[in-house]
Amino acid sequence: MRSMIMTLLVLLVLAGCKEHTKESVEIYNPLHTEYLQQYGWHIGQYYSETRFKANTLQDYQEHVDKIRTEGHVDLSPYLNKDVIETGYVLKEKTDHYNHIVVYILESGGAIIGSYLEFNHEVVQPNGEIQVNAGQTTPMFPSNQQDEQYGIGRFVNANND
Repeated sequence: MRSMIMTLLVLLVLAGCKEHTKESVEIYNPLHTEYLQQYGWHIGQYYSETRFKANTLQDYQEHVDKIRTEGHVDLSPYLNKDVIETGYVLKEKTDHYNHIVVYILESGGAIIGSYLEFNHEVVQPNGEIQVNAGQTTPMFPSNQQDEQYGIGRFVNANND
């Protein structure tokens, strides 16, 4: 009798247990989401954040020069201010690039510029993901084909 009661208790406990799965919910900076939507871009996932303290941008001159020359964003007015550079992998892809990253630059809580990096992501036979750098360009609307940079035709520019 005791073993029967014990078996029933175990069955009741097991019947009450159900697998709980956690669903990941990404919450992005609403200012960034709204900004990107103005250009027709959609965030796929968070990528990176770099915080530059006031008077430290000049220590990263090569990066600042690339942003200015290729991304068309002049950071010289912000050299003595804190600057945050946030990167997001976008949902959009082209027939040449499947890993498009947008970098949004802000200072004092306001967006001061942005630029795009078009990369190609390849899964290696061993499972490692390799990202091959492509073009860095100024920000432009997602529905615009920019032949100047050879980024190719958008293949899924509006997948929400």
